[in-house]
Amino acid sequence: MLNDLVVRNATPLDINFVIETIIEADKSGTPMSSACNILNLSEEEYKGILKDILNENIEGQEFSLSGFLIAELDGKPIGALGSWVEGAVGVSSYILYSNILLNYMKKEKIPGILAKFKITKELSFRRDEGAIQLEFGYVKEEFRRKGVYLKLMAESVKKHYQQDKQIPKVQGICFRNNFKSLNASLKLGFELVESKVSQNEELKKIFPYNEKVLIEMYQPKMNEVLTY
Repeated sequence: MLNDLVVRNATPLDINFVIETIIEADKSGTPMSSACNILNLSEEEYKGILKDILNENIEGQEFSLSGFLIAELDGKPIGALGSWVEGAVGVSSYILYSNILLNYMKKEKIPGILAKFKITKELSFRRDEGAIQLEFGYVKEEFRRKGVYLKLMAESVKKHYQQDKQIPKVQGICFRNNFKSLNASLKLGFELVESKVSQNEELKKIFPYNEKVLIEMYQPKMNEVLTY
């Protein structure tokens, strides 16, 4: 662990780094952006939309600026992780996420996007209401394998658990081939509970990998993480 590491809430000044985090996490170590493929956008176009969405700060879904924690070293961001409590705002994150994105799309693009949403559901998992959700984790290459991602996950759990000690579990979804993220999660105390694989050729054009896993952390492991 880096001794001088600081983990704090994201502010509007961090938007560019949060955008970098979202895009790099989505690519999962590959050149392929599933979001750009689904929305039929260039990376630069997607960055512009993300900037507008993050400035809106709509809570309860993965594109909320206030849901991100920043890992900072010597005053510079080196990592980030987003989180929220599913259903805490009275609406599912999927509905919020979908409506937010579609609001920024040209009308003629929407049928194609909805068709791709349908395809990607082959690798989707249920997000349980009341559970902490972790999404879009990223650490700069030169600072990996130093405990930064573990610290971000632990602090994200603390952030929500301190507000509601009735939270039953923590959930995360990632590609099985994203070994670094998956292994760090298992090291912290997550369990791999379900895996989905698709041989759909259209889906392979959207996602960098064709297998996703659902990981969960339960009590009493959550209590242990509070002391991390």
